[in-house]
Amino acid sequence: MSTPENMPEATEQAEQPAKKKRSPAKLIISILIPVAVIGFGAYSYFTSVGSTSKVGDCLSGEITSDPKSAESIKKAECGAGATYKVVGRIEDKLQNEGGADGAICEPFATAEYVYWEGTKGGKGNFLCLEPFKA
Repeated sequence: MSTPENMPEATEQAEQPAKKKRSPAKLIISILIPVAVIGFGAYSYFTSVGSTSKVGDCLSGEITSDPKSAESIKKAECGAGATYKVVGRIEDKLQNEGGADGAICEPFATAEYVYWEGTKGGKGNFLCLEPFKA
């Protein structure tokens, strides 16, 4: 057993490390980056063709077998610049649910093209399109 004379004095205090000051710039950046990412995602979703197009809307661009052709599809005024007209919309489906040769759009007699937009491996919306006739 130790005796009281071998014990360190209670008045000795361990040195405490100095508190680090948080930089206001780091705090602002740590808040702004997540807000910007969320904002961009929301903007992309609410302005995308697949999310905002409805029956009767017109689109411009070219749909081909090349997946990159989907990037050219944009909403357009129904007039000289339009390429397609939306005749059907089917929401919340996986891309592979479209069926062979766009079978998902068979209920829309005038549909000649199928456009799907969504997240890879996730769900999205099909637009059944007919060629725009001025």
